[in-house]
Amino acid sequence: MFDGVTRRLTDWATAQGASTVTSASETPPDGQASAQLTLLAILPFPPPRSQTRAPLRFRLRYLVTCAPSSTPAAEHLLGQLLVRAMQEPDFQVELGDPAPELWTALGWRPQAAFWLLVPVTVPLEQPHAPLAREHVLSVQSSGRVWRRGTVTDAQGQPVAGARVQLEGAPEPLYTNPAGEFELAARPEDTLHVAAVVGGQVQEVLAQLPGRETPWPVQVPPPEQTA
Repeated sequence: MFDGVTRRLTDWATAQGASTVTSASETPPDGQASAQLTLLAILPFPPPRSQTRAPLRFRLRYLVTCAPSSTPAAEHLLGQLLVRAMQEPDFQVELGDPAPELWTALGWRPQAAFWLLVPVTVPLEQPHAPLAREHVLSVQSSGRVWRRGTVTDAQGQPVAGARVQLEGAPEPLYTNPAGEFELAARPEDTLHVAAVVGGQVQEVLAQLPGRETPWPVQVPPPEQTA
């Protein structure tokens, strides 16, 4: 996993003029300015918030020095690496003297150095999620929902053959022998119902009653004439 980071840092340091790139466990060649990048810590790096499965992320912390130490060529190379590292968008540079105990542990005498933090991201396979299924009768791009209704007279008896038409609809519907009808309507739609009751045509305007089913429409009795 770290091989990719090592190759990237090797190419990056070589582009700044390093003849070779080594670590604390390797001996740089004599007489050449060499970059030494020693991995000393793995630090947490929280992933960004995401609605999908977040990748694994962490930072690798390198101690960057140059050899032969305290030579003009090494100091020039270290300056080049520092400036370029501060310009890399995903690198983080930390400045400050490493603890004396670190130099002792590495077997080096104290020298100019800086810390380089390099992010590592490991994508994770996204779990397969089934496609959400929308009920064709309840979710429509037009905002309409299928509704069933019944047209009855004042005594609650079904009215067959009543004309049912939504406001603005091009064609009407007619109730079946049980007085039932079915259509797609929006909550704000107005329903026009015309039915023959007592030998007279009665008309009713009805609004969709929330999400109740069926959609009840009652036709009043005809007005009595003297």
